[in-house]
Amino acid sequence: MSIENFLEYKRDTSKYSRFTNDWTELYFLRQNLNEVAAFLLRLKHVPVRHVVIMRKELIGFSKNELYTHFRLNNNQMTSFTDTSDRLKQEINFSTPLHQSLEGRQVVSDIHYPSEFLAFISLLSRLPLQWLILPEPDLVWSIDHFALLNDVSLNYSKREFSTFLNGLDHNSHDVRAVIITDKVTKTKLYLRVEHLFGTLSIELCNINASNLEYESFIDLFQGENYYKGLMPTVISSQINHTVVMRHVLCKRPLCYPVEFIAIPPSLY
Repeated sequence: MSIENFLEYKRDTSKYSRFTNDWTELYFLRQNLNEVAAFLLRLKHVPVRHVVIMRKELIGFSKNELYTHFRLNNNQMTSFTDTSDRLKQEINFSTPLHQSLEGRQVVSDIHYPSEFLAFISLLSRLPLQWLILPEPDLVWSIDHFALLNDVSLNYSKREFSTFLNGLDHNSHDVRAVIITDKVTKTKLYLRVEHLFGTLSIELCNINASNLEYESFIDLFQGENYYKGLMPTVISSQINHTVVMRHVLCKRPLCYPVEFIAIPPSLY
């Protein structure tokens, strides 16, 4: 089936012709990130790629949840996935990051400010170029962390534990966390996903060094956690990941689809 036919198959039959049909294939595709990468790279028309990236089966949030939880602008999201508009508005990197006293807010106007793209990059676990270019470089990137910088901490296990324990254990959230060692100046770029009591903390550093890995694992000393790996769309980049239960949660753990657990005997 061609990409065009696949997209038409996924549209509903109403007069609005929206992409509302379930895309269960994407959820199972996530079990093999090489397949996800190959599929996305076939979508040379970037807005069509946006349609796939923004599906709940891929990023874990519906359009309504993105608006409700993160106040993403509906018009902005609609424009981002408008496959009929081949002359997309230029990306605007001048808009500052917005914060809301009522919660996280990563939006401003109809344009694509840097934090909007960075946030979608964080959710989808895709380098920024994959959201922008028809043929992105096949290299891992953490550029989006500098544009979001949701949480910036000095290297301290206590400080990090306080942050994790402060998350609402009855919600679904994703945060970009940068931890800087005061002495060595080593930086850890962490993608922290909190899914109703399950915490998945992913070390996103490019080809993490032994020092970065050891600093990462030190954050969890004394905690009950499970260690594993998270493949990415870049075959050479596999991220060390820790999965653990929120301190207040009584629910069973819900492992990410992509997570490859390491047996405790190999820790």
